[in-house]
Amino acid sequence: MRIETLNFSAKLGLSGFLITIILGALSAVTLIGLLYSQNDRGFNIPEMDKVKSHYSDSLLISAMKGSMYQYVAEDSDIDLVAQWITEGAKNDGFFKEEVMYIISEDCQKCHSRNAQMSGAITSMPFSSYDDILQYTEGGYSWTKMAKSAHIHLFGIAVFLVLVSMIMAYSSYAAWIKTLLISAGWIALWLDIASWWLAKFFSDFAYVISVAGSVEIGAVCAMSGLCLLNLWFPLPAIVLEPAEHEAD
Repeated sequence: MRIETLNFSAKLGLSGFLITIILGALSAVTLIGLLYSQNDRGFNIPEMDKVKSHYSDSLLISAMKGSMYQYVAEDSDIDLVAQWITEGAKNDGFFKEEVMYIISEDCQKCHSRNAQMSGAITSMPFSSYDDILQYTEGGYSWTKMAKSAHIHLFGIAVFLVLVSMIMAYSSYAAWIKTLLISAGWIALWLDIASWWLAKFFSDFAYVISVAGSVEIGAVCAMSGLCLLNLWFPLPAIVLEPAEHEAD
């Protein structure tokens, strides 16, 4: 059975699914670009220093470089807090005189148990040494990493296996199907594995970026090609030899 032989209703249902997958992938690309750039709209190329920071720096530094950057008074504030963390995040004079002053000026308007600002995060206060210390571990915590990784793997596996099966029953040449299906799954595994590795070696952020791009590209390519196969005749050059001869 080939997807091009399905009845109209089945083609319509599959088309809706494939179009939704493409739109979801484009939305993911938009979100990633916004999270890892200075812009707040449109498609953006992620900035690698922000990607590295997200996966290898502590949550505190990652936020100061990324989502909370607009609230940081001076770039040197980030460097001072990073220095304190690198030197052991001790409850010493440097913390009390330098780090706590920066936190109070840059963060406590929102990160305080009594904060009144719109959008304040009272559940994540930065009022004391103990409050701040829990956000100084390099990279994701093991618990948060495991939680994010398994949700990501299970969630993507559901739609990736469906797209892969639709592609497998398309009329394209075997090498095209094998290439795209393999690329999607291998890129997913590399992406998640690099999340863990970037915690210890920040250059794995490049693998994350490349693998994520290949993953989204493979999913969009399979979805787009299957849509074409559902509704239009394909050129002989991309067909499996047996089907080309049958035609």
